[in-house]
Amino acid sequence: MKKKLFFLSSLLFSVLLFGQSLSQNTTASFIFTPQAPLNRPPIEVFYHIPKGDITKMPILMSFHGEGRDGANHRNYWINMANANGFMVFAPEFSEANYPGIGDNYIMSNIFDDGDNPSQATFNNQNEWTCSILDPLFDFIKSKNSGSQQKYSAWGHSAGAQFLHRFFMYLPNSKIDIAVCSNAGWYTVPENTVRFPYGILNGQLPNSDLTTAFSKKLVVHLGKDDTVLSTSSGGPRSNSTVNNQQGLTRLARGQYFFNTSKNTAQNMAVIFNWEKQEVAGIGHNTQLMANDALRYLLPSLLSTGTIDFDKTISIYPNPTSSNYVNVLSSADIALHISVYDIIGNRVHNETISNNQLELPDLKPGVYILEIRSNNSKTRKKLIIK
Repeated sequence: MKKKLFFLSSLLFSVLLFGQSLSQNTTASFIFTPQAPLNRPPIEVFYHIPKGDITKMPILMSFHGEGRDGANHRNYWINMANANGFMVFAPEFSEANYPGIGDNYIMSNIFDDGDNPSQATFNNQNEWTCSILDPLFDFIKSKNSGSQQKYSAWGHSAGAQFLHRFFMYLPNSKIDIAVCSNAGWYTVPENTVRFPYGILNGQLPNSDLTTAFSKKLVVHLGKDDTVLSTSSGGPRSNSTVNNQQGLTRLARGQYFFNTSKNTAQNMAVIFNWEKQEVAGIGHNTQLMANDALRYLLPSLLSTGTIDFDKTISIYPNPTSSNYVNVLSSADIALHISVYDIIGNRVHNETISNNQLELPDLKPGVYILEIRSNNSKTRKKLIIK
């Protein structure tokens, strides 16, 4: 009865939102109810939208771990979203609607029992949890009157498991780039190992695998994420996964990437995946999100939402010097704040001679927030 009441209240919330638009400069949540032919329960979607043109603003989806904490996985990205001009949406797959973290979320309900797969228990795509993500993206666009064609995605821990399986099983989705951080274990494209650890009996055709290999997936690993699977706080432990993939999240990510690369080479197909290992980070979600931004940023800035004011120009850009020229069509003082890609202000200056000093800034991507009188704009700056 309690679950039925939750479903009805969720449906009402979704109906109430249906006639409304999402707005810039808001942090909130809404209930998304998948429509037929999808056969999946409602989810609460936590979101943050910074100031700007939301009809063009890039979209990032952020996937939670076993804690099912969508609000936190939105909040990890708020400063970075504000600094770089993208929206973040974090779906929450609740225990009430998606009971059993393994089958319903981590393994996406691809099988009724993912640990004991069979052709008879292989579910229709309309019952896969990951099948709701493209419709969610389309729903967001409809609320924004958006023109976005793709979205980016990030997941940490269990969220990275969910994301890499989504990427492999629905390779024709609208995801542009996926970053999978610190997954506990993987479905490795290895046809000698049974699903969920390999693809034997996994009902994954080579054509889908070929498409998945051709898209951009980043296997993102903390070099210090080395808690043993046999220890408290470690990843799933059993003889199959331990012997196949190793005993730590770091080792398992390395195995997944290397085996995937070898599989693509044996298939003689394009392989656009990459592996990135981060020193000094273990299983810390916020620090991994901060580092993941660098790989997501080309996609998140691709719509050009940063450089929207053509009356102000910056050169040289990229630059390797300790200054840049900032030119405006009006001969007025410019108040400039410099932010790194995670939203920290690293420099602040008012200039009237068109030259902005860049003291001791490390190579990377920065955002200049430029104010003059009552107007404000942002520009991307790359320091080599």
